[in-house]
Amino acid sequence: MPESPNSPFDPHPWFPGGHAQTIAGRYLGPHRPVVPARGEIVALPDGDRLSALDSTPESWRAGDPAAVLAHGLASSAEAPYVLRMARRLLDLGVRVVRMNLRGAGAGFGLARGTYHAGKTEDVRAVVDRLAESAAGSPIAVVGFSLGANLALKLAAEASRPDYAGARLDCVVAANPPVDLSVCCRAMRLRSNRLYDRSFTRWLRAETRRLHARFPELGPAGIDGVGSVYEFDDVYTAPRNGFKDAEDYYRRNSSGPLIESIAVPGLVVHAADDPFIPASAFESVRFPSNVRFELMPTGGHLGYIARRPWRGDRRWLETRLTLWLAERWGRRG
Repeated sequence: MPESPNSPFDPHPWFPGGHAQTIAGRYLGPHRPVVPARGEIVALPDGDRLSALDSTPESWRAGDPAAVLAHGLASSAEAPYVLRMARRLLDLGVRVVRMNLRGAGAGFGLARGTYHAGKTEDVRAVVDRLAESAAGSPIAVVGFSLGANLALKLAAEASRPDYAGARLDCVVAANPPVDLSVCCRAMRLRSNRLYDRSFTRWLRAETRRLHARFPELGPAGIDGVGSVYEFDDVYTAPRNGFKDAEDYYRRNSSGPLIESIAVPGLVVHAADDPFIPASAFESVRFPSNVRFELMPTGGHLGYIARRPWRGDRRWLETRLTLWLAERWGRRG
């Protein structure tokens, strides 16, 4: 059964329901705090590179906590929810690395490949890079949406005895699409058509931009693609070695892997998330070290609260930060 947080989410009356929370969460301001950072380029095993932004508090020393933040689809390290989370962690004295997933944000043009929901080797490269300059520091991976699926999948992989990368201290995931097939079917519902069209337009535009930058990639072959599912079937899957969309979803969904996660973790989700149904979690077996909190409402990365909690109506970032503060013995 899902557990309740120490301050359950109470939605703002102006934003009732999942759609209202999702839209308000995306567009309601002010929502872009200043987060000073140093840009870094991280080399990937296959020769591509990605961009990351490292923010280190003046008081931070090796051995103090650090976190890698991973954004969602059609986003970047400059996403408002990533910036808000980074700002809160910095205020705790935590070193924060905001990664642009492969080809995203400032990393466009550094990679011929693209990110997808299961490309954990990219997150691992950033964690390993951070660990090199943070000897003895406990490192968390914090993921949002697609980035949350990556975080959970990586945490499961890192729990295997033969894992060669830096060890994680803990994992935090917000609104993870733990069953990619279920989520893409939900995206195709009439009520979610606007989301599906928006994501698809972005995917087509970014893919055409990538192929214009690297003509040697050949034709993108995405003419006529009208949904995220079709895009994954026509482009994501074959370009990344999968048979089709369903094969890609099956092999990269984090849900079946969560029971093997050995590090402490927190997963937060909303039952009325428009395109990640709560039913996707019914078959997930959460180990005792991974806390699952299912809010009745909150939408997709929305969680605009009726009243401020710790000075902020943005409940999600407050909840995630307080869990990490408790984990690391920091004052939240």
